[in-house]
Amino acid sequence: MSRADWSFLEHLLEEGQEYSTAIGRIWLTVLFLFRILVLGTAAESAWDDEQADFVCNTKQPGCTSVCYDKAFPISHFRYFVLQVIFVSTPSIFYYGYVAIREQKEKENCGGKRIAPKKASAEAPKLKGRLLRAYAFSILLKVFLEAGFIAGLWFLYDGFFIAAKFECTRFPCPHTVDCFVSRPTEKTIFTVYAQVIAGISLLLNLIELIHLLSLAFSYRHFYLTCASQHFVEPPFHNHFCLFFLQNCKRSNRFDGKSLLTSKMVTDFKAF
Repeated sequence: MSRADWSFLEHLLEEGQEYSTAIGRIWLTVLFLFRILVLGTAAESAWDDEQADFVCNTKQPGCTSVCYDKAFPISHFRYFVLQVIFVSTPSIFYYGYVAIREQKEKENCGGKRIAPKKASAEAPKLKGRLLRAYAFSILLKVFLEAGFIAGLWFLYDGFFIAAKFECTRFPCPHTVDCFVSRPTEKTIFTVYAQVIAGISLLLNLIELIHLLSLAFSYRHFYLTCASQHFVEPPFHNHFCLFFLQNCKRSNRFDGKSLLTSKMVTDFKAF
């Protein structure tokens, strides 16, 4: 990738950080440090001689090639690369969506960028359509991650690479034994890649549950304060917003906060 491509990706990530949760930032760290970095440095060298060192005890022309195709329908390394690309795609699209919204808001404000407010631990900007888009991207990542983990398991009957592979494919004259180079090293990298994938999947599930609980809490509080008679219509909707903002500032938005007469007094004074 060129410097311009990296700059564009860096810009997307910077924009998206303001519209993601702490768990999402942890997931992104795991993606870059423990997946992309390892794949680009250590893991690639384990499969660089994969087909050249796949040896079968026969001289029949074509036998070794068809046996290799049978043993490895797709290279493990290429499978890991595809896994990272597909799992990262929903986040890239989401960050692109955030960047487009930011650009539109900037244009609506006469080309001036709005100074970002101090972000809370729960990313208060994450609401409405952004919240739905973010949750949908996480749901896609969950399905893709689980699909790739299950796909590798069923494709190779597990995550362990055997040192010997028996082949009976045509044009082999009989059952031949084929030997895989560095099976232990490849097994270690395979297990490592899927353990990290499992951790990423767990982070996605935790974040999805967190977002669902946050959305339900917001809805519950909005319906609760909309049904109160502390403030007469048409000001009750404004009071609800004031109440939610008050909960955010005091870090008491946990689903158990109660409306108090003091909040109503503060709202009327506000």
